[in-house]
Amino acid sequence: MTQKNDNTTNDILDQKLQEAQQHADQKDEKAHQSEEKKVADRIQELETELAETQEIAKKAQYDYITLKTDFDGYRRRNEENAGSQKIDSLISVVKKFLPFVEGLRKSIETIPEEKHENPMSKGIILTYNKFIQTLETMGITPIEALGLDPDNELHEPVSMQPTQDEKLKGKIIQEFERGFVYQKDGHKKVISTSKVVIWQ
Repeated sequence: MTQKNDNTTNDILDQKLQEAQQHADQKDEKAHQSEEKKVADRIQELETELAETQEIAKKAQYDYITLKTDFDGYRRRNEENAGSQKIDSLISVVKKFLPFVEGLRKSIETIPEEKHENPMSKGIILTYNKFIQTLETMGITPIEALGLDPDNELHEPVSMQPTQDEKLKGKIIQEFERGFVYQKDGHKKVISTSKVVIWQ
């Protein structure tokens, strides 16, 4: 009888032990599942934060590029305006001197060849040449005209002379008033057109 009770007690203990083990296993499984869920939730949370951060970074980069492009355009326009104003100021001053230069040129044209060695004539020629050289250092040069076809941008016909030579017709025979053009660093601007006489 005692042996039978012992066996029953052992069976009950084994069963309770198994139940306790199953309960512990279930608890561990639930704890493990709970931990896995926490980790999965945290990973999801971090992935969301990463996506948001990447979106913010992309927007910041786009805003930076846009801002830099706008600033570069603004700076370029300012530099162009400053350069244009500088050229306009230079041309404005030069225009005031051109009638004097033109007067010297016409004076030289009226001096006979044999009197070019005269000290007065030499002084006039030297002064004129010095003016032309100074203008050239500023990017201002006389407009070529004699023997060329008139260019609407550079030449302004003021008179015509008849000719029988077909090769000369339409060509410039004389500069009534010499024109000047500014040309430097990619900028070109006509200061004054050449007043010319054309063969007809």
